Amino acid sequence: MNSFNARAEQLSETLKKMELEAPTEQLFALGYIIPQLTLVAEYDEQQGNFDQSFSQWLQQVFQEDQLSTEDQQEILSIWQQAITLTDQTHN
Repeated sequence: MNSFNARAEQLSETLKKMELEAPTEQLFALGYIIPQLTLVAEYDEQQGNFDQSFSQWLQQVFQEDQLSTEDQQEILSIWQQAITLTDQTHN
């Protein structure tokens, strides 16, 4: 497994753990972000930094899916939490 996919797997594990303990108001954001993570891991060109690729992907799909600003902010907040937790666990 290359480092791009390994990072995707680490973040996926973190997000799934977060989902198990999440309050109800975070379930939409988690339900949105987890499948997006899988799509990037499978279909992105897998070059460079996964976190950066995923952040760019999110900005693109936010526009395509016409998410509200509030939903976008919640998803980005969870994304940042996942990065922090993953880094603490795997570094």
